[in-house]
Amino acid sequence: MSTQTTVAGKAVGFHYVLTVQTRTGEQLTVSSVATFDPAQFSRSEAYREIRAIAADELGHGDFTVLFFSLEPDAF
Repeated sequence: MSTQTTVAGKAVGFHYVLTVQTRTGEQLTVSSVATFDPAQFSRSEAYREIRAIAADELGHGDFTVLFFSLEPDAF
């Protein structure tokens, strides 16, 4: 899954990985690169956006986050 979220300003690519588990034990991992402007977007806002991606994939937001990583997409 590839997701592009662009906010006005200097956009920077961030690689993310999010793993969630539902009450029934179903697990889902989403991983991609999202584009955010660090001057306009906080880490917690990025987390909420990425969590919403997982909710869209599952069709609901009733899950527990098991793992979350957000790093600049550069060496």
